[in-house]
Amino acid sequence: MIPIPKSRPQASLSLVMSIAAEAWRKSNGGAPLPESFVLAVRGYYSATIGEPGNDIDVYDDAFFIVSPTGITAWNGNTDPTRYGWNGNANDYMARLRTGCWWFISRMHRGRYQAFGQGDNQVTVDRIKANGTVSHSATSSDFGIDLHLGGINGTSSEGCQTVPPYQWEDFRRTLNALIRNSGVDKFPYILVDGPIN
Repeated sequence: MIPIPKSRPQASLSLVMSIAAEAWRKSNGGAPLPESFVLAVRGYYSATIGEPGNDIDVYDDAFFIVSPTGITAWNGNTDPTRYGWNGNANDYMARLRTGCWWFISRMHRGRYQAFGQGDNQVTVDRIKANGTVSHSATSSDFGIDLHLGGINGTSSEGCQTVPPYQWEDFRRTLNALIRNSGVDKFPYILVDGPIN
């Protein structure tokens, strides 16, 4: 089994709102932050899980689902399971760039309901085996999803993943956010951690 934190991320609503609002304003010309969103923090547990700094193939990242009814926190992963060549994509492994993206409810590889970019554009860095960036690219069809992770690996070729024991509750919570906000897409805001 891969490392999973012993507890869920701990951050106040005011801190999460402040970090998300700053990232949103930078990416959207000063526009106000929507009232419902997901904040993802890459390397949230960078000092306590794995080597110092952000790691791959561990759940050392955090997801915060925010809506008018409050905030929930979840363990997660925002990196590919490994770096290097990805024959499925005929390119290096993808790592979603920090920034503000639009995600929707969608089927993950036609197998189960999850979330992801759909036909919304995102930017990824293509990572070589040594961890350096080969190049970056922007597209509406990378298939970057937010989905169920694995027990023996994070199950990611660039997707964002949630540990199996949290996935169903996470999915229900995010579905409720989408349903209650009355929109078909939600902001997915990815920042580098740690946060404090």
